[in-house]
Amino acid sequence: MEPEDEITAAKDEALRRLGRNVVNFQKIKTCLKFLIAVSDVEGAPHELQAQQTREAATIRRQTMGVLADAFYKSVYGAVAERGPPPGNASVWISTSFRLEGDSETIKRHRRALSTLVSERNKLIHEDLSVFDHNSIRSCHALIEILDPQNVRILEHLAGLKQLIDTFKVHLAAIQSQLGDDNHPIRFGKQPNDA
Repeated sequence: MEPEDEITAAKDEALRRLGRNVVNFQKIKTCLKFLIAVSDVEGAPHELQAQQTREAATIRRQTMGVLADAFYKSVYGAVAERGPPPGNASVWISTSFRLEGDSETIKRHRRALSTLVSERNKLIHEDLSVFDHNSIRSCHALIEILDPQNVRILEHLAGLKQLIDTFKVHLAAIQSQLGDDNHPIRFGKQPNDA
């Protein structure tokens, strides 16, 4: 029989690392939602916040797999066709945020994200169902899954953060072209601590 304090220490460590990975998976989801929401934006400046609120509501409850597909369709897809601005708008903003790359690089990134989605689903729906928090061996087995998984999560998260930072530069350029520092344009809720 295993000593109680060793079981407690193993359980605490496994649950801490589990929580870390779950939080980091959620950060990826938040970044994907933001990048999807800002990939195609158009409207009068005073309408953009309401548009972004509607877009956020549409994608808020999407699964990570659906978000991953939408991300590649929007951010790596063709630029959306734009209609003419309404006749009464004095200022109309239309912007698309797209990435270009060779097909092999895009496929590699897409596979990496798809793998993370599968790992997340397996962790939540399979690995945890057999996890015995009262067994040191089970705790260590879970930790052996979680640690290398978190490295992959953080690598992908760093790439998404870089895209968000690039978008922020894009947004600042739009704002400076408008020349109205008193009414900054905000595109959705930007992820913090991505």
